[in-house]
Amino acid sequence: MTRHVIILTFIPWGHLRPESNLAVNLARRFPDLIVLDADFQANAQGEVQRVVGKHETELLTRVRVIAGGRMLAALSPDLMAASSTVDPRVSQLPPPESTRAMQNIIHNIMKGEAFEDDAGTKWEGIAQKPSLIISDVILGDVALPMKETYKLPIYMFWLTIAPAFTRVFGTLAVGGQAEGYVEECDAIEADPARANGRTFSEIAKQARRYPDDIVRVKGLKPSYEWEDFPQESWLSGMYWSIAGTNALVKNADGVLLPTSLQLDKEGTEGVKEWFSRPIFSVGPQLPRSYLVSQISVDSDGSSGTELKISYANAKVDDSTKVDPSIAFLDEALAKHGANSVLYISFGSIMVPKDTHIGYLFDVLLELEPPMPFLFAAASRALQLPDGLAEKVAASGRGLFVPWAPQQQVFQHPATGWAVSHCGAGGLSETLAQGIPLIAWPVAVDQTQGARWVSEVLDTAFELLQVRVGLGQKKAFRGGPNGTDIIGTEEAIKAEMKDVLKRALGEEGKQKRANASKVKQIIHDSEMPGGQVDQHFELFGKLIA
Repeated sequence: MTRHVIILTFIPWGHLRPESNLAVNLARRFPDLIVLDADFQANAQGEVQRVVGKHETELLTRVRVIAGGRMLAALSPDLMAASSTVDPRVSQLPPPESTRAMQNIIHNIMKGEAFEDDAGTKWEGIAQKPSLIISDVILGDVALPMKETYKLPIYMFWLTIAPAFTRVFGTLAVGGQAEGYVEECDAIEADPARANGRTFSEIAKQARRYPDDIVRVKGLKPSYEWEDFPQESWLSGMYWSIAGTNALVKNADGVLLPTSLQLDKEGTEGVKEWFSRPIFSVGPQLPRSYLVSQISVDSDGSSGTELKISYANAKVDDSTKVDPSIAFLDEALAKHGANSVLYISFGSIMVPKDTHIGYLFDVLLELEPPMPFLFAAASRALQLPDGLAEKVAASGRGLFVPWAPQQQVFQHPATGWAVSHCGAGGLSETLAQGIPLIAWPVAVDQTQGARWVSEVLDTAFELLQVRVGLGQKKAFRGGPNGTDIIGTEEAIKAEMKDVLKRALGEEGKQKRANASKVKQIIHDSEMPGGQVDQHFELFGKLIA
């Protein structure tokens, strides 16, 4: 008998891409399974087609991408800028109209009725109803009413490491912040003395929950509470990621973690201390050929061609046969050798301070010996100085592109290091290829990811002097007295230069060796019969 599941995916590429890979992984493992991928945009279809191998195209008949909601408009630069100041209680994520659109799709599916999705595609009714929903962490408002109406079990897909899950949603006793967070924000607003003239948005960002300001989460080293916000970036969605999503965490039947259990064992044990339902460590959701070197991209691993998606205003050039990024890496390999290039990429929504990014290029343009660099400037939030890209190109040391095939970049032998905000996607992609990092987190789970790779796995450096706002207070690490954040241009550039020099020295070699060990752990967990297979099999038994 055919089985059905529904995956509810969210629009940012860091969500959409792994959830599309999850759909293919489920269909690949369970031949009787049809995956209905309810989606905000058509890019999921392209990612599904990309990761299906040439000899397994049958999977495409069982992964059906259905367009619901029109969320992309909410990510326009103007709306994103306004989101930092509006009252987050009236700026719901996702917007109610998108929630209703996705719920209407599920209603039609569950009733067996034909319908037309938001992309104009017509779908026939199905006789065998879905028996389970996998929901993106943000889509609790979509999933939970369906659980109540149709008695469907709901499993939440968390995007990154286990300690970050605990930090956001765990109880106060285990280092979390969701417990009582909404009530605390409301109480501060209601008390003029505590509010001290702050807006609710400011209160929501600055709410402190620990008397000694120290957060202790299993799987991470201790940190100060304010270190969750090393940059000024604040979006109303950060409030909703707790206020709106906590109900999903409380009522979900289980959670899927995209990590290797051996790599994230302590953090996963920490989740078990407060989350009593099933936990499945299903590994990084990436193409098989990217995770397992024995599988070639032209067999049953993936097509290898990455989707050209740029949130920047610049148009991605499709006219050349060889991608400019790969051509640059080829030239750097011939001139500078293996592991010589620094790849730089930040998130599609939140980026560091523009002047600080400029400092990095100042340092790179003066660094001796030279360290060639490739910058994927894909975010619409970036506002770099006019002429900077041309100045970099003229130097012969670097290249700016509006988009780069990131997975191909990490697989290229010239790539040696990556500067990253440590979002879930970049974190898993670098670790799976053994690429050491220079971490520059902005907010939310990025900060836990940065501390994990720099303090636990020891595969990264983290830039500290670039912190601003709340994050400009002392950092917990750095000895018994912590590290003072000076934050001046001189201090920032000095730290950047020091980190780059150390990356090229013995300390950098050790971090690369550690990253190589992490890569092997991930690859071993993905082998047939390995830990990831075992957890998928356990999860498959829950799909009636």
